[in-house]
Amino acid sequence: MKSRYNLLLRNGRLLPVKFRPLGALRQGFLTSLCLLLAGALPGAALEPASLPPAPNLLILISIDGFRWDYLERYPAPVLQKLAAQGVRAERMNPAFPSKTFPNHYTLVTGLYPSHHGIVSNWFFDPALQETFGMSKPESNANPRWWGGEPIWITAEKQGVRSACFFWPGSETTSHGLRPSYYKPFNGKLPSNDRVDGLLAWLDLPAGQRPQLATLYFDIVDHAGHTFGPDAPETQAAVAAVDAAVDRLLTGLTARGIREHTNLVIVADHGMAACGPDKIIFLEDLMDTATVQVESLGPNGGVRPKTGTAAELVASIRAKKPAHVQVYLREEVPADLHYRDNPRIPPVMLIADDHWNIESRVGWSFRSRTYSRGSHGWDPATSDMGALFLAQGPAFRQGVLLKAFDNIHVYNLLCAALSLQPATNDGDDRLVRAVLAK
Repeated sequence: MKSRYNLLLRNGRLLPVKFRPLGALRQGFLTSLCLLLAGALPGAALEPASLPPAPNLLILISIDGFRWDYLERYPAPVLQKLAAQGVRAERMNPAFPSKTFPNHYTLVTGLYPSHHGIVSNWFFDPALQETFGMSKPESNANPRWWGGEPIWITAEKQGVRSACFFWPGSETTSHGLRPSYYKPFNGKLPSNDRVDGLLAWLDLPAGQRPQLATLYFDIVDHAGHTFGPDAPETQAAVAAVDAAVDRLLTGLTARGIREHTNLVIVADHGMAACGPDKIIFLEDLMDTATVQVESLGPNGGVRPKTGTAAELVASIRAKKPAHVQVYLREEVPADLHYRDNPRIPPVMLIADDHWNIESRVGWSFRSRTYSRGSHGWDPATSDMGALFLAQGPAFRQGVLLKAFDNIHVYNLLCAALSLQPATNDGDDRLVRAVLAK
């Protein structure tokens, strides 16, 4: 459901902008203009003097691949304490496909992937005749791929300074704007360095300091893929990210701003066990020479080079393949909200939970190091559920929420910052359930 509910703004009027908003009227005074280059970091100070009072800070933290039940299965005392003190969901349902880039961007726009345009980690755009790739610098930096309005742009439009220490979509302009500070993704940067980089931004003078920040950790996702969700290595990754969150809280306390900080901690998707013994080969379903293969894995997609999509779907269905469903794009189940974008392949293949669609090309080599965990399946499956918790002065205490879809998180972020949200696919259910007032 489209929604655009009204909220009072508390951070002053919107300033004229050339390249990015450089400040706003707060509490009757003009804040200092920030002349730092985007992404420039001063040296991190772990124990500075307490900072002067400022409006409540909101930090949105993503723990990639943190399945909804890891919080109970594995020791994570810091996250568990935050969950007990604030609001926690039984599980948060990702959007389809339950992959990293589509869901990170859904979380910050409130739009389904078919509406914001990032329909997978890798996809082909027939109008551009080009392929988007999550690890391609051009894809991350070019605004033509990214629709919707992410939370940091909503904030900047309304005079709230933002900072993104990694987040899909934060490296490009949107509506002609950028976050005040951002860092291009560097997967080799250790978790503690990411925390210290964010804390360094909070050491800036009050007029330059962000009020909204994002922080991204990927070690749990990497462990889940390599070793599987039930492996001791994944448990160790959960412990490591828990320690990184503790480092952040310690830094906030040292700066005297912990009690003024709201935390929203999410995951983009869960993780399911898989392996080379549960494979559906594309070559068993079709003549791959007659199609353009656009995605494989828990879900796959192809564009016919000859014939029609309907003819290809009929021929696959005639084979009655096991462990996979085949759809025309317009036939994809309505509850997946994955039909109305030409970037979605005309023929979609959705595997059963734990099964993957692969090609025989190079399989003998790839099978020896095949992932023991993955994601991308139907969000309704148990293993795809994601973490959600919120803690801080803006949020209620000791609340356990029923499962909900992640399209509603954007409106909650806006409400916590007293921002008017852009039009989106969510509603105000989280605002009513989570906010203290």
